[in-house]
Amino acid sequence: MKEKSKILIIDDEPSIREMLNTYLSRNDNYLIFEAGDIRETTEILKKEENIDIVFLDIQLPGVHGIEILKMLKKYDDTVNVVMMSGYATEEMAIESLKQGAYDYLKKPFDLTQVDSILASIEISDIDETDVDESL
Repeated sequence: MKEKSKILIIDDEPSIREMLNTYLSRNDNYLIFEAGDIRETTEILKKEENIDIVFLDIQLPGVHGIEILKMLKKYDDTVNVVMMSGYATEEMAIESLKQGAYDYLKKPFDLTQVDSILASIEISDIDETDVDESL
């Protein structure tokens, strides 16, 4: 039996966290956690091992999302981080990808974009497993 993928939603807007949580919860293969700030994020990371996917808002109170991205990648360089922002610029998207983000969503986003990103992550994870097993 496949283990559930752990998804962490980090956004200071409760409505965004709730929307994503409700949407993702329809899939029984996901275990979902929510954080509204850096303190809640670090508490979850202390308790939960192997977070697979993070949806991360770039504009958070007191800390820039790029800094959290760097922290997450230092914690686990295999975590797939999807940056989100309502104030997206091309430069910000490029910087996020340079720092290791998997993808970038501009708010407001369509939930079908979330499905596409998750499908892409699952395919890339399968490909990496195939490569690892062939070595």
